[in-house]
Amino acid sequence: MTIRVLAVADSDSYLKWACATLDRLGPADDEGLDRSAVIVKTPIAPTTSQIAAAVAGSSVVRPAVLPVRDLAAQIREDTPDVVLIAATGPVAEVVARAIVAATGKRRPALVTGLPGMALPATPKGTGWRRWCDAFVVHSRLEIDAYRESFAAHGVTPDVPLAHLPFLEHMSASLGTEPVKRIIFAAQAKVPESRADRVALLDRLARLADDEFEVIVKLRARKGERQTHNEAYPYDELWDAEHARLGHRSDILRFVDGPMAEWLQPGSALMTVSSTAAMESLALGLSTVIIDDFGVSAELLNAPFVGSGCVMHVADAAEAFRAGGPEPDPAWLDDNYLHTSDSELPAAVRDLAARREAGTLAPLAEVKPWLLTRYLRMTLQMYMPKFVYDVARQSNRSVRLLLDKEKQA
Repeated sequence: MTIRVLAVADSDSYLKWACATLDRLGPADDEGLDRSAVIVKTPIAPTTSQIAAAVAGSSVVRPAVLPVRDLAAQIREDTPDVVLIAATGPVAEVVARAIVAATGKRRPALVTGLPGMALPATPKGTGWRRWCDAFVVHSRLEIDAYRESFAAHGVTPDVPLAHLPFLEHMSASLGTEPVKRIIFAAQAKVPESRADRVALLDRLARLADDEFEVIVKLRARKGERQTHNEAYPYDELWDAEHARLGHRSDILRFVDGPMAEWLQPGSALMTVSSTAAMESLALGLSTVIIDDFGVSAELLNAPFVGSGCVMHVADAAEAFRAGGPEPDPAWLDDNYLHTSDSELPAAVRDLAARREAGTLAPLAEVKPWLLTRYLRMTLQMYMPKFVYDVARQSNRSVRLLLDKEKQA
């Protein structure tokens, strides 16, 4: 029996994770697996260059970008056994329910997860995904956290332990050369404020003054959408602020593309909390988690507590010259560099068998406190963009008129 697995992604980071996860389900020549991917059309759908970067090194061919209606029709026609929904919460909810509406009792099994370090397990994150048959986690600490979070919603999906897929092919082999180059892995959400992001650029430039080559690895270039909106892109801030800060414009270099191109011998990585830190650690490269703005769940760097890699930017130069921070082995095994075999291939086979037997559970209903956002996302994904924009503008105008009447 051939198991048909389709991945549905909505953005660049989720597409990268989806393609890599498909590849890790079995060998490339496994005739018992039929793997493919598509992108559902949303405002955060990746650009052509982002798609190319996301699928680089994957066996997945260039995925089509489909409106949700066409996606549902394709799933009804192709009848996959398992669908990996790799998408932000509201989009994942809409896609899951569109799939079930299109396929009925013969629905495929629905698997989902998050593309990087996923602690803490938030009520909203699991609330958007309480329909899933399985939720993929990537560290031992995530297992109980997600079981408890889903249980609070009254559901008990399978929680298979896998590896962050882009780590499986890595080995600690690149970290012996002295550090000459520092790669800063940028993120859209943290730090959030403009002032903090400018201050961070200033501190990175001072590292460059300290005779390191400093490269700011961007998630996207100007005009490209990301999984999360970025209010203050680093390259734009640098253009606007480097002169005021007293730095040459060329002292920092801004690049994009796959992170693997930059994690090379003689490199070190710095970040506030990017999953790229795990790539760097897996390769044995010096890695620093920046705590200049604190350590908290909001900054997404709380999981790094106890790693041995958390420090201020100002202390990084001395640490790199001394051979870099030494990561704690127990922390690595508890978190994302564990050595357990992935449970995901077996979980996919089991879900396909349950789908064939017709024993998959009915989907849980949308959580009431998420219903308004769900309906808004549904309209946005099903309506033509110009119709949705007109409707949204009309709704805004009505609200303004009502507010004026109340004030009169």
